[in-house]
Parts: sequence; C-alpha cells; structure tokens
Amino acid sequence: MTKSYCNSNHILVGLGGTGGKILRAFKMRMFEEFPTQDERKKQSVSLLYVDSTDEMMPKDGKARPDFRVMGQDASFTNNEFLNIKAVDVEHILDHIGNYPSVKGIVNNVTAVKSAIGSLGQAAGQKRRAGRLLFAANAVGYVNSLRDAYARCEQISGNSSQTTIHIFAGLCGGTGSGSIIDVITQSRKTFPDAKILAYVMIPEMNLPKSDMDQGRYYQNGYAAMNELNALQTGRWCPQDVTGKGELKLYNDRIKGVADGLTVYSNVNENGVTINSLTELPKIVSDYVFARIFFVNNEDNVNEDIIRAYNFENMDSFALEYDEAGIPGADGRIPVARTKKVNSFGIKRVMYPELRILKHITYQVGENVLFQFKYNNWRENQGFVNEERNKDYRKEYLNADNLSNWMLDDLHLTLEHKILESDADYPSFNDYWHDKAIGYAEDAKKADCPLNELDNIMNDFFVQHFREEGVEAFYRGKERAIPEMAREIRHKVELELFEKWKVGDVSIVELQKVSKLLLEHLNDIRIDLEKKANDEKGIYDACDHDRGANVEEWSGLGILQRMVNKGARLYADHQTILTDYYVSKTKLIAWEFAKKLAAKVLIEIGKMDSDISAFGQKINDAIDETERLVAAQRKINKGLEDMKGAIIEVSEDEAMSEFEVEIITDKVTMPEISRQLRASILPNEDFINFGNLANSITIDDIKDAFDIRLSQIVKERHDQKAESDKKVLGLNILTQLQQKLKTDDDIKAFASKIVNQSGVYLKLSNDQIQLHLRNNEGDLSPTNPASINKKAILVSIPSPDDNEGLKKFADKLEEAFKNSFNQSTARTTITVNRSSPRKDELSIITVSYCFPVRAIEWMQPYKLRYEQYLETGNAATDECNAILLHSEGDGTQYPSLFAVDNPEEIAQQALQAQQMQQMQPQMQQPQMQPQMQQMQMQPHMQQMQMQSQMQQMQMQPQMQQMQAQAPGMPPMPGAPVPPPIAQQPKPEVSLFMAVNGQQYGPYNTDMCIQMVQGGQLTKETLVWMEGLPAWTQAGMVPALQFLFAPPAPAAGPAMPPIPPVGGGMPPVM
Repeated sequence: MTKSYCNSNHILVGLGGTGGKILRAFKMRMFEEFPTQDERKKQSVSLLYVDSTDEMMPKDGKARPDFRVMGQDASFTNNEFLNIKAVDVEHILDHIGNYPSVKGIVNNVTAVKSAIGSLGQAAGQKRRAGRLLFAANAVGYVNSLRDAYARCEQISGNSSQTTIHIFAGLCGGTGSGSIIDVITQSRKTFPDAKILAYVMIPEMNLPKSDMDQGRYYQNGYAAMNELNALQTGRWCPQDVTGKGELKLYNDRIKGVADGLTVYSNVNENGVTINSLTELPKIVSDYVFARIFFVNNEDNVNEDIIRAYNFENMDSFALEYDEAGIPGADGRIPVARTKKVNSFGIKRVMYPELRILKHITYQVGENVLFQFKYNNWRENQGFVNEERNKDYRKEYLNADNLSNWMLDDLHLTLEHKILESDADYPSFNDYWHDKAIGYAEDAKKADCPLNELDNIMNDFFVQHFREEGVEAFYRGKERAIPEMAREIRHKVELELFEKWKVGDVSIVELQKVSKLLLEHLNDIRIDLEKKANDEKGIYDACDHDRGANVEEWSGLGILQRMVNKGARLYADHQTILTDYYVSKTKLIAWEFAKKLAAKVLIEIGKMDSDISAFGQKINDAIDETERLVAAQRKINKGLEDMKGAIIEVSEDEAMSEFEVEIITDKVTMPEISRQLRASILPNEDFINFGNLANSITIDDIKDAFDIRLSQIVKERHDQKAESDKKVLGLNILTQLQQKLKTDDDIKAFASKIVNQSGVYLKLSNDQIQLHLRNNEGDLSPTNPASINKKAILVSIPSPDDNEGLKKFADKLEEAFKNSFNQSTARTTITVNRSSPRKDELSIITVSYCFPVRAIEWMQPYKLRYEQYLETGNAATDECNAILLHSEGDGTQYPSLFAVDNPEEIAQQALQAQQMQQMQPQMQQPQMQPQMQQMQMQPHMQQMQMQSQMQQMQMQPQMQQMQAQAPGMPPMPGAPVPPPIAQQPKPEVSLFMAVNGQQYGPYNTDMCIQMVQGGQLTKETLVWMEGLPAWTQAGMVPALQFLFAPPAPAAGPAMPPIPPVGGGMPPVM
C-alpha cells in the first residue's frame, strides 16, 4: 500500500477541458497508487469537474475505456461533475430578469448578445459566454463545492485545514471565463480555506492547428490581466450569487486566492512537452506529490512547502504602481501581485507498474493463444498457430452423433429429443408388441390375419403414442424449432464445456461447427434417399401382407387348424410388424427431413456465433498486442533525460521472467483456466452468441489487470530469486548498477538538473527591472524580493544497505553541487526518507515574481492590443466584450510597467491637488473689495478632459518659465501698470486663489472657467510677459475672454489642481 501524508482536506476543481484532463489524470493516478476502494476511502480528497460539455463523462451508464485503471473504472461520478450548459447563453440574455446575479456582468444586453452570437455545446473560446454560463449555475457550484467539502471532512474529521486547488486553461471560454468567479465564490464560501489557482497560459506553438479560433492568445492575456487585478485588490468583480461588487481582497494573504501557479508546455530550459497528453499528467503528478508524498510535519520539506503555499513572502508579495502617488491613506496603489509561482517535476523511477503490466499482458497474450489454438510447444508455450488434427474422426463417429441427437433414431423421433417428452419404445418394439399382444384376440375372428391387421391399423390411426402416427408427427412438426434448438444446445454446450476446461480451442470449435454444417447437408441428402428407399420397403411389406392373407384364405378349415395355418398366422404377425414399422417410418422420414432442415439453420447460427466469439478473441489478441507494445520502454532512460519521467530498468530481466512463466507446461494451462473463469459471466451458458455479446474487450483486459496481475505477482514472489527480481525494486539499486563511478554520479546529477526546471520561461530583463515606488528592499538588488526558487530532491531510504547508503551520500552531494544559484535565490533540500521506494523525484518551485516577468506575456499583449484596436469602433466594442468577463478591460491596472511613470505621477499629483482645493477662491489682500471666486463642480470634469493637452504643453511651459527668470512677488507691494500685450488666440495662464497658485490653463479651459464664473475680471492672474500678478480684466491679452457677458457664478467647487509647466511667482 502507498504511504500517504494526506491529513487535511483537499478539493480539486477542474474547469473546462484543461481542468478536466488534469482531474482525470489525478483520479487515475489515485487508482494506481491506492488500488482498493478501502484505501481510496481513507484519502480526504474530493474532485469537482465543471464544464459546459459532458464529453468526459460516462455515456448511458457505461464506463469509459479511457478511464480504466488495472480493471477498475475511474470515471467521474455524477457528484463529481457540474454541467453549466443546462441553460444556454441566449436564453439567459433573452430572460435577463430571471437571472438577477447575471445582470451586473451584462450591462448592455443587446451588445453582449450581438457579440457572443450563437453557441454550440460549449463556450466556444468566448470568455464572456463562459462567465455567463457559470454565473447562471453559480449557486449549483457553491452547493457542489460544499458537498465536496463534506465528503472530505467526513474522512479527515478535520474542519480546520482545507485547500481548494483550481485548475483551468486560460485560452478557451469555459475555464478562462469562469476562473474569476470560481475563485471568488470559493473564497466567499470558505473564507479560511487555502485557495490555489493553477492556470495554463497559451502555447506559443500549438500542438493542433485548429486550436486557435481567433482569440486563443488574447483570452490568455485578458484572463491574466483580470487575475492580476483581482489579486491586487484593484478590481472587485460582480457577485454572481448576490448583488453588487464582491470585495474579498484580504491583506493577510495579499489577494483573494492565496496565489497563482502559472505554467506552460515549455520549461525554463527549453524542453517542450505535448500540452494535450503529457502536460495534464505532469500537473497531476505535481499536485499528487504535494498532497500525498510531502510530509508537512517533516522540517526537511519546509522550504518547498513555503514555496508552493506562497508563505513567508508578505513583504514582497506586491509590486507597487510605478506611476502611483500616495492616496489619502498615505498608501501607494498596488499594480501587480507577485504571489505567482510555477513548478517543475522530474521523476526518475523504476517503472514497476509498467513492468507488471508488460508481464501481465505478455502472459495474457499467451493465454489468448491457448483460447484460440490450444497448441502447446515445448520451450515456446502456447503458440499462435493451428495444430493439425483429424476432426472428422473425433467428432463425426456414431457415438458422438448419437450423443448430439444427429442420428436417425433422434431425427425420426424414435428416441426423444426434448427432455419434456415421454420415453417411447422403438418402432419395431412397439409394433412387434402389438402384433404379439393382440394375436390371441384376433384368432376369435373368422379371419384372424385381417382382424390383427385391423387392430394394428387402429393403433396406427388412433393410439400410436396416444394419438396415432400421423397425428403424432403432425403435432411434433409444431415443435420442430424447439427440437432444433435443443440439438444445437446439446452440441454447443458440450463444445463450450470442452473449451471452458481448455480441452479444445476456438479454432477447433470453428472447425467442428463447419464440419457439422457439412455433415447436416449430407444427412439431408441421406434422409431423402432413405425416405425413397422406405417406399420400396413399404410396398414389399404390403405385397407380403396381401399374399399371406390370400394364401391363408385358400386353406381349408382343416388346414387352417393345423400347422400350415398356424405358420401362416405367425408369419403374418412378423409381416404386419414390418409393415407398420415401414408405414410409420414413411411419415418419420418426412418429419426427419423437416427437422434436419431446421437443425441445419440452427447449427448455421451456432457457427456464426462461434465465429463472432472467435473474432472477439482475435480482437482481444490484437488489443493485447497493443497493450504489450504500450508497456514497452519508450524513453532511453539515462541516455535522454528531457522528459518528465525517466525510467531506469533492465527489460532483459523482465523478458526472462516472462519466458519462465509462459513455457511452464504445468502453470500455463492452469492460468488459462483461471482466466477463462474470470472472463466468463456468472450465469448459465446459453450459446456462443450470448457469450460473444456479454464478453467485451474490457472484460478481458480487466481479467488481465485484476486476476492475471495478481497471479503474476504471486508467481514472482514464489519463484524469482533475489538477484532476478523485477518487482519491488529500489530505484537506488537500479541507479547504482548504472552509475559505476563518481564521475558518472556527478554527470547524472548535472544532466538531470539541467533538463529539469519549472514549466515557465521568465524574462531576465523584466526580473531585473527597477521601478519607481519599488526601491530599496523591493528592488531586484535584493535577491529575496523577486524570483526565488525552492528545490526538493526526494531519495528513498537505502534499506539498511551500507553500500547503497554510500551511493545515496554521493548522489546527494552531486545534486547540491549541480544547481546554479546565479539567476535566482535558490534553496536546495534533499529528503533521504521518501516514501516512494521506486522513485527519485525533483520538485522545483519558482515563486515571487510579477506576471510581466513571464516571457510570453509580451507577444500575448501585442495580439491582445491588435484585437482590440482594429480601427472599427463597433468591432472593438464587440471584441472587448468577448475577451473580458466584465467591462471592457480598461478598468484593470497595467500588467506591464509604463514608460513615463514620472509624468503620469505628476498628472496624478495635480488631480489629487484639485480634489484638495478649497471650495472658495478669494482675491489677494491688496484687493479687499474683490469678490471671492466660486469654483463650479463641472470644472473637475473639464480639467480631466484637458489633461492630455496639458501634458503636451508642459515642455512649452517649462521653456516659458526659463525665459521669464524674474517673476515679481505676489501682491503686497505696488503693482506697476500692465504692459500692453497684443491679444493671442492661445494663452497659458496661472491663477491665484486663497494664497495658492494654480495652472497653467489653456484658452479652452479659461473660456470654460469664465463661463462657469471661476475666472472673472477681478481674479489675480499671471502669464508670460506680465511683471506681476494682475487682475485678469486689466490684461489686454485676456480681454477677448470677457467680451461676452460672463454668466453668473455657479455653486462652489473644489480648487483646480496645477497641471504642470512654468510656475508663477510665489504669493
């Protein structure tokens, strides 16, 4: 039994096709590691597969063949599946009032419906459609999640520790569209649980050309954008099981989920794997190892546990907005989460399960040869060849035909066929008894010969077998189908029993059925001849009967009383016996012809059924050959260590053990009998047709996986010598045999480390990027702040073998010296007490980096932006709906650092100052009678609309400031007369309000302020060319602003913030 360290609750949630494949691999691994139901029931792990299609579910109650593990069905059960396609998107949008929780993510129903269009059986790489489908079933998800938790808690008895693992691909519609809500609803339902999201980003090179439907990469970028926004607390999505925004950001865990595990199909060393077949198994192996094989109580594992649980990184969990400024609370806004990691796992293993399967299927194939041919050869076992045999002599002899009721006596019903029929004497015995029995009674008549004939004829007509000959056979004709089936069953059952005990083969059955068909055709010809011959016999008997009567009639009274008359009477009894026997046979032969015709049909059916059964065995042989081929060593072991699994084994020893079993003349026939018993259904044999229909290829494979594998293990334990064992071996023993010298050990460790690594490529330029607001300990100069790595090498115990222990010591040292720590802060731990005896594993976790550091994010971003910036506003709006689960994507912080953070920060600072301005603006002290200025509320909106123009004017204003070196002091000293200026269409004006200076403002903004009453003729202003602060009405260049009557001042508004440019004199 596999040792398990699972002592808390683990719920695995798989979203869409990617998540479903990972859960399937995980569940099948559970069946491999914990092969009995009792073992699996002890593991507090529950699965929940969520999808908009049921293509991975069993159909019509039948187990899926691709979910079978060693004869057991590992298919998803109904309580492990949530189908979110129960209501389609069009119905949701057409009846939006019935889905209140969906309203918040739709806004414009018409636009969303137009963008999504018609969907088939899934979300069709449309993220918004995937979210709508999930939202309509969100309550069902919460209930299913609670049910999964209840199943775990019932096993563990522990309600304090629960981990929810969420798996999704970000490229499609279902998983990518529902990932946000699954995280938030999981957190809402289980606030104290550890929630980990494992997300697969798009492959740069697709394994299938039709995978990209136009939004593959764009979906990936949009999803990562949303996940980052969620994890930074900068976006609160709509609550699809409630109302309004769902504010779940937790400062304790620095996010909503505890962290994001991001991975791809290419590892950091450039090793590429198939994302459709291999990658789900690798993800599953990683999660399986951390749940079952990493002991949380063992301090040796603490570094890797902290890495994959995102622990002890609170100081570096967030990346602050490089263009941000402190808010009212003094905090700088967060731009990106760094609670991101990726993983890698390398398993160097002795493939015991593959070895066991190979032996099992190889022996199983030999068993099938016995089923088919039953041809044994010394030193070869049962061979795949037919043996030569005289089937006609063995099966068509008289005794066998009589036993099968294919002789004349049974076909003419002299002997009964149906068990329910009565036993009757033979024809000759019957009529002989009548002739002898009624001879004395007939003597009383004038002509005893005729009287006896009349008596016997009366029996023929009325009393033969209680109803007369013709009536008897006429009645039996109605039972011909039953009789034919009974004959077939008699033959078939005997052949089956012989096959069941291994005396005959399928080919022999086929030969016999063909031989019977041939013989039945001969029988029909022979019956026709016998019926014709019987007419001659009947005519001769009839002639003898008449002649004897005529001779007796010619005798005188005396002659009749003496010897001659007695002799003629005695002869007449024999003649009448033969006569009525022949007369009966005439009818019996006709009946036999009809019965033989029907028997021929039934034997023909039997032949077809045997052929079908034989084909089933042939198919099983073909399948077994594929199974054997699938268990052959496919990688080169230590010669090629690029794959996630590296096998170290000696297949020669495996082959020797297989030959030992297969060529054992005592063992193999017994194994064949046991396998037949396992395959055959537990019911009475009916016919080969039913048998062919009731036995499936899966039944045969199951018999191999369950019964035959157990036989193989028992045989191995009994006969294999210690140095020839092929099961139960320690991987260290295998490695020691391969790695002979210290250099071999070092080369092995170095090579395997170079080929391992996490399944994500990071950009060193992004890792080393220094950002504003992230200085000091948060900068890349502090190696603890970004891109850390933990590596756990698990080696099994050397089994108290001193030589093996020394080898393990050298191996440990070689591993520690093989990891390069130059590019990341790396901790390496070697666990020398792994519970996996047949495996050496390397788990790598890189963590603490922002999403921008992922190398492939830049090309994703380019495709994303191109998709949303087509030049057609309507198309862009539609595309934004398809890509984003909510809104248009502009509400999220940037995944990448901006190029001009200083300028953006200055702009943000000015906006902040605007909000802090006093609602009243007053004139300076030298103008005591000047009215205080009223700032209208709409000035804020006007200011924000003109910010971009202000940004463009900043260089100009800076130049103006440089050209006006001596600005006068603010009012308090005499102000010289204004210098005449020519009116200008464009101005750059500063204002003085309540002792504070604001600006510069361009012409458009000045006009709006005049119209709103914030800028009047009395307002103190300064612009280039003025020697001092001056009332606006006294500045000739500004007279055009006051030409029309200024509108009345509106309500007070906050002061306008500065926008940059040259600064006026200090007031």
